[in-house]
Amino acid sequence: MTEALAEVTVFFALVLALALLIERVLEILKAAYDLVDSRFNWYPFWTRRARTLKETIERRMRVFEYVGPEAVRAVLNRVYDLVQLTPQGAPGAVPVLSGDLVRASAVKLGCKVVGMGLGVAVAFWLSIDLVTIWQSAEVTLAATTYWAPPWLRLVVSGAIIGLGAGPVHKLITTIERKRGEKEAKGGAS
Repeated sequence: MTEALAEVTVFFALVLALALLIERVLEILKAAYDLVDSRFNWYPFWTRRARTLKETIERRMRVFEYVGPEAVRAVLNRVYDLVQLTPQGAPGAVPVLSGDLVRASAVKLGCKVVGMGLGVAVAFWLSIDLVTIWQSAEVTLAATTYWAPPWLRLVVSGAIIGLGAGPVHKLITTIERKRGEKEAKGGAS
């Protein structure tokens, strides 16, 4: 029993360390991108993207021309979320878009995609299958039926690892809690 617990603990520590490593690699890639962006003055591109986004939002907001400000709030909150602003001001206030905000959103999305790609590559390389461990914590091992083929479980595991230490920690905490509940049920029977 202690050997199995030690093995799972080491596995979780490895997965968490890999997630942290991917986060650090992404920080280095982002810093390199920031350097290239500033050296080659790509700000006109991001300013054009901000204008395009502004025009798209204005075009879509014309649908709400005859609706009260409170009804428009949900749409504006979504725009605020997309460009990393916090909602402020009166209902119906339009966010101010800049090339820098659009760039920051694009870089954030790009980092998530690259991180998930790196996580999937690492999961395939090391055969890390978090889904199987999660499922074994949910049901008894004799009744385990896997919901997906092995390659899809590796992709899901890699995507979780690539999203960073936060989601990995939440998954590990959930797995440990489920294992504890399962052991408590098994001990009470």
